[in-house]
Amino acid sequence: MHGQLLRAAILAACLSWSAWSNAANVTDHWWNPAQSGWGLSVTQQDDVAFIAMFVYGADGKPTWFTATATRYGTDVAGNPGFAGPLYRTTGPYYGGAFDPAAVKATPVGSLTFESTGAATALLVYDIDGVRVTQAVARLTFREKNWGGVYRGVNRMSYRDCTGGFTPPYIYDDGLIDVEHDGPAFRMWFDGKKSACMYTGTYRQAGRIGMVTGSYTCADGPSGTFTLRGLESHENAFGGYLEMSHPSCGYVKQDLAGFSLD
Repeated sequence: MHGQLLRAAILAACLSWSAWSNAANVTDHWWNPAQSGWGLSVTQQDDVAFIAMFVYGADGKPTWFTATATRYGTDVAGNPGFAGPLYRTTGPYYGGAFDPAAVKATPVGSLTFESTGAATALLVYDIDGVRVTQAVARLTFREKNWGGVYRGVNRMSYRDCTGGFTPPYIYDDGLIDVEHDGPAFRMWFDGKKSACMYTGTYRQAGRIGMVTGSYTCADGPSGTFTLRGLESHENAFGGYLEMSHPSCGYVKQDLAGFSLD
């Protein structure tokens, strides 16, 4: 009974995790790689993104602007767009006594931040009548090493399958064993209903990791895969795989686990 309860708890956590990891979240530090020296920090909470942008003024001095932008929709791929008024703020000298009354926020224009993919976005802002359009990307300054052993579960979904094909399982739980060394990434899922090896190349953009490669399972299926939505969280592993399959046009696997190390 205790084992069944544990599996149920892990499965519930997986479902909530996978739903979260599939959602596009723009929280990160963003920049234009060809224009090092300015950028923006974005923190998303639900449908609101707080954006702090640090640039240089007409006098060449560093300055910054902030926007509280609300999500107004998503494109067909699920990439969100945010928009809101842009403010220039001033306040008391950092080395003296802080006077809240001295903080002033002056509206200067508007800002739009549209995600164009997992790691890219289009930034458009107006400041005092000057419009700027920039393509930006997530900034990676520390890569995550996912190596370890996790207690995990997966959930499968199949589409466009050949007639007579019956999915061998929808849910499974077991161990996720990950070996990760730079771009080399190997993951073994050893479940109660399936056992599969995934081998590929790891790439990271800001907080987001992705693996592309090939897989083979003990019960027969093999093909290529892309593991998306890996995000840096202590003691947890979660993302989703889009996989080719010999009997189906599209297979998706939500995957989540908790570290046993």
